[in-house]
Amino acid sequence: MILGACGLVVTAAWYFVRPPGSDDSIATAAAKTAANPASNARGDITLPQLAQKVLGPAPVVAARMVVPLKSALALEFEKAVQLKPFYDRYIANPEAADAETKYFAAVAMETCIGRARGSQGVTDVERERFQNRLKVNDPSNPQRVEAFNRVVAQCEGFAGTNITAAEAARLYAEAAAAGNPGAKIAVAANQFNEQARAATARGVEARRLTEDQLTLVRDGLASGDPFAIQRAGLLLTVYSTQLVDRNLGSAGDPFNPRDWGAAWSLAACDRGANCGAEALRVLSGCAYQGACGYQTLEAYMQFNELAPNVYLAAQQNRATILDAIAQGRWDWLGIAAGSGRVVTTTTPAAGTTPPGGTRGNPAAPPGTRRPGG
Repeated sequence: MILGACGLVVTAAWYFVRPPGSDDSIATAAAKTAANPASNARGDITLPQLAQKVLGPAPVVAARMVVPLKSALALEFEKAVQLKPFYDRYIANPEAADAETKYFAAVAMETCIGRARGSQGVTDVERERFQNRLKVNDPSNPQRVEAFNRVVAQCEGFAGTNITAAEAARLYAEAAAAGNPGAKIAVAANQFNEQARAATARGVEARRLTEDQLTLVRDGLASGDPFAIQRAGLLLTVYSTQLVDRNLGSAGDPFNPRDWGAAWSLAACDRGANCGAEALRVLSGCAYQGACGYQTLEAYMQFNELAPNVYLAAQQNRATILDAIAQGRWDWLGIAAGSGRVVTTTTPAAGTTPPGGTRGNPAAPPGTRRPGG
C-alpha cells in the first residue's frame, strides 16, 4: 500500500513538471491510474484530487483583481435553488418591473421552457439512467445524488406555465432597451441566431456577428457585468465564428477556442459570477461525471476539464479580457468596430428576389431560441 501511494504521488508530480508540449488532460491520467489498482490502493481518490491536495494549483500568471459587481437581486438569483420565483416576481406586476427583474425572469423562462411545455420534471427513466451512472460502494454517491437533485430542482414549479421563447426574447429586448448589460448580449445572440437560421450563405464569414450585434456586445461588456461576460464568451467562442482567423490580445496571438472559451468563464468569475461549489457547472460535473469535492469552478476546470497548458493560456487570456474591458481595447477581443460580418452581395436582375446575403443587421425580430440552438 505504501509503495502504491508513493507511486501515485510520483506520477502526480511528473504530470505537473513534464514538458509543456504534452497536451493530454489530467482526466486521462486519472483514468490510467484507476485502471491500475496497485497505483491507487484505496480506490476512492482520483489523480486530480490527489494532485490538488499534494501539489496545489500550478503556478500561473495572476489575473487582474477587479471589484465584483453584484446587486441584491443578482445575489438572490445565484443562490436560488429554484428559478420560478423570479418569473413570479415579474408576472405579479409586469408594468412596474425594472430591467433587472425582466432580465432574470427571461433567464428563468429561457432555462425552463421545456418544463413549461408539459414536462412534469425528471422522469423515472431519466432518474434510472442517472442511477446507472453510480458505482457500487463509491463514497461519492451521496454527493452525486445531492448534486443531481440540485440540478433538476431549478425548474420545479414551471410545469403547465404558459411561457414561450418569444416572450422571453421580448423581455430580453425590453431589459436591454432599459440598459441591462446581460440582456444586451442576449439580444445580440438572438439576432445572430435568427440571422444564422435565415442565411443562405455558408462559411466562416457568414457566421460572424453584424456591426449592430457587435455594438450590443461592446455596450454590454463595457459595464463589466458578470452575466454579460458569461454570455459574450459563449457567443464569441462557441456559437459564432466571430473570432475564427483573428489575432487577439495585445500581442496579436491567433485565436484558440479552447484557451479563450475557458478564459471568458474565469473572467466572469473575477467580476462576481457564481463560481463556487453551487455553480451549475460544478454541480453537473459532480452529478454526471462523479467529479465531486471541488469548491470553486476554477478548481473544477483546472483539475477536471483543462490540460495544464490550456489552463495556463486561459489564465493569461483571462487577464487580457479584463484589461481589454477596462481599457476599451475591443480589438484585443476581436470585436472592434469594423470587424463584423461582411457578405458579398450581387445585384439581382429585375423582377427577381435577392439571394439573401446582406451586410449589417437583418431586419428580423429577436430570435426565439438560445444562441446556436
